[in-house]
Amino acid sequence: MIGCSGLSKIEIPEELLAEREDEYRIHYFYEDANAANGPNEQTHVAWWSEEVHMSDADREVLQATMLHNVRDETGRQRADAIGLTSFPTVVLVNDKEIVLKTDDLNDVMDFLKKNK
Repeated sequence: MIGCSGLSKIEIPEELLAEREDEYRIHYFYEDANAANGPNEQTHVAWWSEEVHMSDADREVLQATMLHNVRDETGRQRADAIGLTSFPTVVLVNDKEIVLKTDDLNDVMDFLKKNK
C-alpha cells in the first residue's frame, strides 16, 4: 500500500475531485502503450482486476473509474499535479483531497467497504 487517509496536502485539480461531500472518485493512472490504442480503455482495468476477488457491485464501482493514460499529455499532467511517479496507481479522492493512493485493488475495495 502506498498510502492511507489524510494523505494529501497537494492542491488537487478541481476536475479530479468528487462533486459531492458524500462521494468518492476513483482515478486509475496507468502507463501502457497498447491499452491506449485499444478500442476500449476499460479493458485495462478489467485486466488489472481479474486476479482480485470482488463482488459484482465492486466491479460496477471500478467500471466508473476515470482512466488516465500517463503516456498521454493530459494524463501525465494530472499524474504530475498530484505527485505520482509509479504506475499503475489508483487514487481515490473525495470533494476536498486524496484519501487513498495505492497500487493494490484490494486496498481500494477495503477502503470502499469501510467508508460506504
